[in-house]
Amino acid sequence: MKRVAYLSLYWHPQSPEIGAETRRYVEELIGRYKLKVREFRTDRNSCYFSPLDADSKRFRDLMAEIEKRSDIDDVGLKVWPSYTQRELESSPLLLWFFTNQAIEDDYYTLHFKTGQARGIAPYTRNCEVCRAPLEQVRDIWVDVRKMGKRDLSMTYTFEVILSVHLAQTLQESGLTGFTLRPVWDYRRPQQGEPRLFQFVVTHVLPPMASPPTEFEREQRCGVCGTESRYIKHTHYWGRIQYYEETDIYYAKDVLKTAADFNRTAERFGDLPVSKPYVLISQRAYQWLRGQGVKGWTVEPVYLVE
Repeated sequence: MKRVAYLSLYWHPQSPEIGAETRRYVEELIGRYKLKVREFRTDRNSCYFSPLDADSKRFRDLMAEIEKRSDIDDVGLKVWPSYTQRELESSPLLLWFFTNQAIEDDYYTLHFKTGQARGIAPYTRNCEVCRAPLEQVRDIWVDVRKMGKRDLSMTYTFEVILSVHLAQTLQESGLTGFTLRPVWDYRRPQQGEPRLFQFVVTHVLPPMASPPTEFEREQRCGVCGTESRYIKHTHYWGRIQYYEETDIYYAKDVLKTAADFNRTAERFGDLPVSKPYVLISQRAYQWLRGQGVKGWTVEPVYLVE
């Protein structure tokens, strides 16, 4: 795995002289460390760098120097993993992420685009206190035109939507751990054949191995009992806070009962909109690649004794 750093610097000078001095210092850093710049805005006192190798000595030296500069009072730093194909193909379980979110959600479609739909109950039953979704109570209605020619996309509320073609192909694939629900055009709900399907993961994995998995920002509703959290992502480089998600671990025994599509026992995100993560088997990963399905990516999940 390679760690890729996305770095930006901001300074808010109390006087034009201090601002000019900081700007000259940043320009000197660029030359001395041979940095590539995506954008340098002198009018906004900001500089955005091209991606950097977060594990390199150059990057560590650069951060150690920036950390000491009090005139650079806002440092934006995010570190993302980059995996080789060999790393992805050697992982029995992978986190499945969706990169295409194109469909207006059910609430937006019903309550803003069509006046006569006002007052229709949402497709989920939610906790009256924390508003967390507790169960799905009806099929989703969407503007099916937003799907376009895609085979895979998400609603604004993170529901996974499939084309008829992909839904039928999945049903014939022999892959396990999911079911499909019809998705209806909000203009003609429940009429004719569904033009889209909701992909619902049914197989639930046991809790993650923690430790070594680390969590933060854990929440729990005292009324419905729903719990949510984030995978630990808050770190500090001296005074500088930066974002980097940590790895997910399961006990090796999880492979004995895992399906091809799985959802985590844990929910992630802020409590009202939290969702489980989806994990897929190596077989499902290879199937999706073989079908040429677009709009998704994966990361390895690690196994421990």
